[in-house]
Amino acid sequence: MTLVYEFRPSERIILDSARLEELFRRLGDRGAEAYVMEAVEAISDLLAEVDGFVRKDALAEIAPRAQQVSRISAEIGLTSLARVARDMGIAATRDDVVAYRAVWERLVRIGDRSLSQVWELPGLSI
Repeated sequence: MTLVYEFRPSERIILDSARLEELFRRLGDRGAEAYVMEAVEAISDLLAEVDGFVRKDALAEIAPRAQQVSRISAEIGLTSLARVARDMGIAATRDDVVAYRAVWERLVRIGDRSLSQVWELPGLSI
């Protein structure tokens, strides 16, 4: 008899609400909303680019984009996404194919959930 187990990784998403509150205080409601939505769009675009490079094993192209995702994510309080994107950049820079493929899967999971949480934030009229 063969047993098959299906693992469903579940990871905690960390959202820095203090960072978001600071953005809203500094930029005002409309300004912060526009800034966050622009950042979310940029992150989505960068992740789509990274996906293409992952499929081609183009590690040299992945690292700078992963670092951009990390920086932008940190700016809007997406702490989990920023950390995993940073790890992706490190794995790509080290030419560690096994690590970057594993981190990519994690980045996709955390990216989807993080961006979904931003869309659902109270105060954002999307």
